[in-house]
Parts: sequence; C-alpha cells; structure tokens
Amino acid sequence: MATELEKNGILEITGIAADWDYKASKPASWPANPRLTSIKFNPGAASDALLVNQKEAGGPEAFYARCADINDQRIEYYHGGRCIPYIDFSGCTLSANHKVVIKLWRES
Repeated sequence: MATELEKNGILEITGIAADWDYKASKPASWPANPRLTSIKFNPGAASDALLVNQKEAGGPEAFYARCADINDQRIEYYHGGRCIPYIDFSGCTLSANHKVVIKLWRES
C-alpha cells in the first residue's frame, strides 16, 4: 500500500506496491481534474522505472522514466495542463525508497 503525504499543493507518494489511482487516493482538498505543475520521480535503485497513465491503466501515457542510477531523478513539467495521474504498477520497476512527487499548479 502506498503512502501519501500532502503539504501546500505537493503530494509525495512512497511505498508503491500496486496500482495507484489519483481519483481514489487524492487528498480531499485536491480537485478531481487537477492542473499540474510537475511530476517528479526519485528512484530507489538503479534501473527503477515509473509509468503514469492518464485516468486509468491503459490510458494515454502521461509520464515515463527509467533511471540509470539512484541519482538519476526525472521530472516532467505540465505548466498547468490537466492530468489525472494513474500509476500502472505493472509498467513500473520500483525499489525501496522510491518517491513520486506531484505538484499542483497554483492559480495566481
């Protein structure tokens, strides 16, 4: 079971061991169809990979990263684009200490 920690428009997800569905796991104060600033992936080990689809498993790919080593942090910027993240565990290779960071777009 994944662990989510939300603070000031940033959601950190760790311990992913199954599919993670934004619609079911989002913080109560977050919108159903969020505008994102970015998704960042910090691998737990070399060759870790993260697949994030739009809305559901098999949905359009929203983010994919395979990291060569533990220092190979990956980030993708959405500049306020709408995305409903769904982490498809079957498309991922995740080791202990991985972290996914989803940052909401802040309206000015």
